[in-house]
Amino acid sequence: MNTSAAVSFASRETYAVGGCVFPNQMIFHYDTTRWDFRSLVAKVFDTDDLEHLHLNAAFNPLTRDDPAPNYEATKNSWAASKALKEAVSAAAEPIFRDLLHGLVADIFHPIASFQPRAAARVNFHGAKAILRFHTDAEYGQDLEAVNLWLPVTSAFGSNSMYLESAVGRGDYTPLRLTYGQACLFHGGQLMHGTQDNDSGSTRISFDLRFRIASPTA
Repeated sequence: MNTSAAVSFASRETYAVGGCVFPNQMIFHYDTTRWDFRSLVAKVFDTDDLEHLHLNAAFNPLTRDDPAPNYEATKNSWAASKALKEAVSAAAEPIFRDLLHGLVADIFHPIASFQPRAAARVNFHGAKAILRFHTDAEYGQDLEAVNLWLPVTSAFGSNSMYLESAVGRGDYTPLRLTYGQACLFHGGQLMHGTQDNDSGSTRISFDLRFRIASPTA
C-alpha cells in the first residue's frame, strides 16, 4: 500500500484480505475533473444543487404532512436511488474503472475485478434511515471484497453512512466527506448503516465492491 498524498486518513485498526493487511477505513481524495461523477448525477436531476434536492417537489413529492423524518421521504429516496442507478450506471462504469485501476490501485492495491454497476443512493433530508446496520456478509457477499463509498454531495452527520471502527466495537461514527473524497472499508465484516436524515442536506452517493489482485511472488 502506498501512503501517498492522496490519502487523508488511514485507521490504525486493520484487516487482512488476499494475503495483505489494510486499514479498516481509508479516506482519499481524487481529481473531480478527471473523475467527474457529480456531473452525471446533476444531468439526471437537471440541477447542480444536489444538496437541496429534497426541496424540489419534482424529485421528492411529499404527499403527507407528517413531520420529518418520515417514511414518505424514505420511499422517495428509494425510488430516486433506483432511477438514478438505471440512468447513470452505464456512463459511470468506465469512470469507476479508470479510478480503480488508476488511483485506487496506486494508493491501495492492484485491482483484480469490480462490481460493474455501482449502487446509487439518494438520501433525502427528512427520510427515515434508508439502510439498516449490517455487514455485507449477512447478504452473502464475498469476504475478500473491499467497499468503495463515494459521495457526490457533502456527507456529514445524519445524512451520511455510519461505520464502526473495528469488528464488534459498535462505535458508529458518520463519515464526513466532501465531493472529491471517497472511503475504502471492509464492509464484509464491519457494521455500517444509516440513521434518520435530519441534517438539512440531501446526500447522494455511489458504492461498489472490488477484489484485489493476488500478491505476486
